[in-house]
Amino acid sequence: MNGKEDKILNVEELAKFFGVSNQTIWRWCKAGKLPAFKIGSQWKIRQSDINKIINQKLTSKKPNDTKTQPLF
Repeated sequence: MNGKEDKILNVEELAKFFGVSNQTIWRWCKAGKLPAFKIGSQWKIRQSDINKIINQKLTSKKPNDTKTQPLF
């Protein structure tokens, strides 16, 4: 974690970040599309895991590829 605390996001925060509904985030968590974990009945996601997913998608894009690939 590079000496810093890793921020833990909840469903509402992530839904707002991606501009999708809470239900979409829940579906992604249940389907394993997000590296999420549960505390009680609440889904939680590490900010560093989201950053890794975004960085992987950005670096895997081909230079001449103008199509936007879905994140999930």
